[in-house]
Amino acid sequence: MSTGAATFDSIVRTTHVTELTPPGRGAVAVVLVAGPEAEHAVSHCFHPVRGRPLQDSPLNRIVLGRWSRPEGEELITCRRSSEQVEIHCHGGVAAVNLVIQQLVDHGCRRVTWQQWLQQAPRDPIQTAAQIALAEAPTARTAAILLDQYHGSLSAAIKRLTASIAAGDWRQAHDTFDALQTYRGVGLHLTTPWRVVLIGPTNVGKSSLINALAGFERAIVSRQPGTTRDVVTTLTAIGGWPVELADTAGLRDTSDELEAAGIELATEQIAAADLLVVVRDARELVSAHSGGNLMDAVVSRLPVEARTLNVVNKIDLVRPMDRSRLVGHALIPTSALTGEGIADLVAKIGRALVPATPPGGAAVPFTADQVAALDAAAAAVGRRDAADAKSALQPLLAS
Repeated sequence: MSTGAATFDSIVRTTHVTELTPPGRGAVAVVLVAGPEAEHAVSHCFHPVRGRPLQDSPLNRIVLGRWSRPEGEELITCRRSSEQVEIHCHGGVAAVNLVIQQLVDHGCRRVTWQQWLQQAPRDPIQTAAQIALAEAPTARTAAILLDQYHGSLSAAIKRLTASIAAGDWRQAHDTFDALQTYRGVGLHLTTPWRVVLIGPTNVGKSSLINALAGFERAIVSRQPGTTRDVVTTLTAIGGWPVELADTAGLRDTSDELEAAGIELATEQIAAADLLVVVRDARELVSAHSGGNLMDAVVSRLPVEARTLNVVNKIDLVRPMDRSRLVGHALIPTSALTGEGIADLVAKIGRALVPATPPGGAAVPFTADQVAALDAAAAAVGRRDAADAKSALQPLLAS
């Protein structure tokens, strides 16, 4: 388990306390105490207004009382079972921490809500989807995760194990291929794609990123070399989460600070999911400089990099010269007037997600799931049913 110090076994054996509502200020917070000593731990701190012991109250009945002492903060509790008690208190951070700390003082172990979900004997894919849903940045990614929560990926894994058990290797290969189609999408349902704008100095990358983001995020100046750090902003393109990065202009320079910015840009290029190579339209229609400028930028790109080629400042090019840009797979734009921005947005979306999962599709969405499927696929390639089953076991409900 990756979050916190508590292990699966210690959570199962120990009465634990967790905050179920999001951290931060709120009107009401919900704290759950679960485990064999849940009632006992809460009874130490909770004073029912009517004096009836908490453990004698009916299940699912709201009980009003005060915390810590008879004149303490008013709150309510609710027994969900003999081993689960909910505490509904004021939503302030201090109030929640006071409740939790006193329960810890009485022997409870504090865990995160993610750990609480993971300790229950349930479908591990459903648990992972429920955790991921809390981090889904867009409605589109949440919808895909909701399909996995409702069993799309689990059903595909079950079909896969049945094919392996029956020795139907062709069907197993087909299932793996289908799952492979959407793994790139799945790994970005909570983590945004990285789209990095690169190019020479003063081609309008900062203005372009502001136009794509829909607000002024990057500093714009006519002075070459203005952007020396990597400026990022989060947005959504086609319903997909995207981090746009504005980088230093690529050029040879003796300025130490600008050179450091170019080095950061190079690092961003290596980590990008998509590169948007930006050039000045005026330079490209100039026969004496356009080719050299283009070659200088492209030569810096990784061979495997996915790129879109954009010419900015198209509004500064005469209509009769625009024909010189046709046929070069270039996307003409003007960050100033907005021309071509909608087309660029659409092409970024298609480049990142060439195949959109249909409703109900099985989509692996964690690195652990992808690794398990890769290991199982390798075993199926060897027609090793035992190894394939072992690789898939962590994805199956216990």
